[in-house]
Amino acid sequence: MKEPALLPQAWRLARRELRGGLHGFGVFLACLFLGVFAISAVGSIAASARAGLLADARALLGGDIEARLTHREIDANQRAFLEARGPLSQVVEMRAMTRAPATEQRLLVELKAVDELYPLYGDLEIAPRASLAQALAPDDTGVHGALAESALLQRLDIQVGDRVRLGDAEVRISGVLVREPDRTLGAFTLGPRLLVSRAALSETGLLQPGSLATFGYRLRLPADAPAEQARAELQEAFPDAGWRLRTWREAEPRVRDLIDRMSLNLSLVGLCALLVGGLGVAGAVRGYLGGKVFHIGAMKCVGAPGRVIFTGYLLQVLILGAVGAAAGLAAGACVPWVAVRFFGEILPVPLQLGFHPLPLFTSALFGLLIALVFSLKALGVARRVPASVLFRGYAETSRLSPGAGIWCAIALSAAGLALLTLLTSPDRRLALWFILGALACFAIFRGLSALIIVLARRAPRPSQPSLRLALANIHRRGSPAGSAVFSLGLGLTSLVIVVLVQTSLNRLVDETVPEEAPAFFFMDIQNEQAAAFEEALAEVAGVTRSERYPTLRGRITAIDGVPVAQARIAPEVRWAVRGDRFLSYSAEPTESAEVVAGNWWPSDYRGPPLLSLTTDVAEGFGVGVGDTLTVNVLGREITAEIANLRRVDWSTLDLNFALLFAPGTLEGAPHTHIATVYIAAEEETALLRAITDRFPNVSAIGTRDVLANVARTIERIGLVFQAVAAVALVTGFLVLAGALSADQHRRIHDAVIFKVCGATRRDILSAFAAEFLLLGLAAAAISALVGGLAAWGILEGLMNTSFHLSKATVAATLGLGLVLTLMLGLAGTWKALGQKPAVYLRED
Repeated sequence: MKEPALLPQAWRLARRELRGGLHGFGVFLACLFLGVFAISAVGSIAASARAGLLADARALLGGDIEARLTHREIDANQRAFLEARGPLSQVVEMRAMTRAPATEQRLLVELKAVDELYPLYGDLEIAPRASLAQALAPDDTGVHGALAESALLQRLDIQVGDRVRLGDAEVRISGVLVREPDRTLGAFTLGPRLLVSRAALSETGLLQPGSLATFGYRLRLPADAPAEQARAELQEAFPDAGWRLRTWREAEPRVRDLIDRMSLNLSLVGLCALLVGGLGVAGAVRGYLGGKVFHIGAMKCVGAPGRVIFTGYLLQVLILGAVGAAAGLAAGACVPWVAVRFFGEILPVPLQLGFHPLPLFTSALFGLLIALVFSLKALGVARRVPASVLFRGYAETSRLSPGAGIWCAIALSAAGLALLTLLTSPDRRLALWFILGALACFAIFRGLSALIIVLARRAPRPSQPSLRLALANIHRRGSPAGSAVFSLGLGLTSLVIVVLVQTSLNRLVDETVPEEAPAFFFMDIQNEQAAAFEEALAEVAGVTRSERYPTLRGRITAIDGVPVAQARIAPEVRWAVRGDRFLSYSAEPTESAEVVAGNWWPSDYRGPPLLSLTTDVAEGFGVGVGDTLTVNVLGREITAEIANLRRVDWSTLDLNFALLFAPGTLEGAPHTHIATVYIAAEEETALLRAITDRFPNVSAIGTRDVLANVARTIERIGLVFQAVAAVALVTGFLVLAGALSADQHRRIHDAVIFKVCGATRRDILSAFAAEFLLLGLAAAAISALVGGLAAWGILEGLMNTSFHLSKATVAATLGLGLVLTLMLGLAGTWKALGQKPAVYLRED
């Protein structure tokens, strides 16, 4: 007799089971929904941001191609070459001090001077509405207009129409700058934007030889002209120009790197939520199939093969998993629309709304693999349920093995999950650490959960009845204690890791300011102003110390003869080759630096170029004494031999330079001076006024303001990570709710027995509360320990940063674990307290 086909029978079984409703699968659906939602939301936001950067790439760069120079403008031949290929717009950016005559307030601003062609791409938003030419035009008295961000008006306590002092001239605030098309992330800017015309900038006198100004030349090419070809022509025509050329495809590379890094880290935290949700999947499937044991036995008695039963329930799990995952995907795909609708004004990058299939497909795969990994064991056990359960009257399935084939399937699904994590991660090293950490967490929590049950069994019997019953409930057969500690502990652990990393970074920023930190960095001090600047400092009361060095900017182009693009550079020092760096020269080593290799040059040295390099950069570059670095300074390539290495403690905020030249090399180049000044906090305002009044071109950067800006940025990023970690915690909360719900029938039975024996509601409530308090304390203690160790590993190992254990964080974790467990446990127990014994005694 031919055996019926497997799939039609299995589908018939799955369809009939689904007709019975979703009872028992609420936690299953919720866990998959939350986990898939977290991953798909992060992926959709990242994809929208990347698409937005690509769609607005020309606007973000300011043109099809940009040539950028520091300290100097292009020459006539270069300008003619560029203008012959299309409209050319020039932008000058620098930092400057502004002063409001009406309020005597002073503020460092990010100054930007534009020409009449700006912007070549995109739109400039001004309030009230006006054209850029109208906003920047001079009034009847000859005072030029300027556009300011609202933060500038607030901090100077002025309004549109007021004037501010900028260098040697005054400008009139003609409007509020709402949006610049060529500006994205402004997290680490040192001040609000002030936009003026090139004519206004010329009148301020701020542009001096060696001034720290960046000149950008944006070119708009014809529609059929490829930007890469134009860049190649520029490089070929002017190989020694010393400019940095970028096409629109390379706009904002740092922003793209930041998006990739944030997306990776947030996705991994979201995957934590999905892994925690896997426990809910396992519990829901196990509980549902546990209630179907006699049904399965009956089907086997009438000849149903085990493989039909397995396939039928597997189809049911996959269908319900698809429903939960689809809901999560739909919600995650909507997040970019929600972000633009409610937070569009403050988003640091443009989001291009649309359907992004790749992150959604990846999220769906994660959800499918999680459902398989955590449900296959229960399905395998159901397949091996014997028909004899109908005749025994009870079923003991906890000791059944799913079989070697199912274990292999679970291993393959877990391997697929790990492989998918690696393949979708731009940082394979971090993804591998995450996989190993997740495996370690599961092993640790599984072992500690078992240990808690063993300790509860072996603990001495307390005299207090409620405690005695609580311990007995923890170690009894079928207790949800293991699942409760496991699920809630994993959710709390992810939150502890995020919070401890954030508090350690915040503490690092706070501790970066030593007891004797400089109050200000003064920049753009001209050579002829150096002596007068020292005199002005001597006239200010409270100045305890100052340092001043000549400075200019240059770009490292080769490392020991190897071009930077081909050199092997450690990630932690890659900042040194991104754009221009501050350089200086000195006859003597800086006060706080220690020469650890090589010898310092004589104070009257005038030989071939020599260079002193910090040890951290030397290690990252793989160079030492005797090797060479090539630096482009104002278009001139200078190859200098490394004469010595210095160990510098950057946290002191003393004036130091990664690259410090010997005398005789840079003196002839146009340059300015930078100075640090140490003064008591109460005298800072007087110092700022004295210097900026006497030297309008000098910019003052307050150390405390910069570090406060960094701390705010870390806090904002931390809030995003905490939000995703909270999803993991909510998922753990749902898993715990499912475990307690599955155990509710037993609690009702116990409550009835207690009532018959004379226990009051208060007695029963005390026993259950003690049980939940012990479980919550155990979960919180384990999560504090494991989360602290994981945070220590992330900070000390991956981030090379000191770890600080926040006692307040640990205490809050303990409290949160106790409160959540107690609230949820008692909420699930409340039904048991109101049951009348007669109904259950008749059934027994």
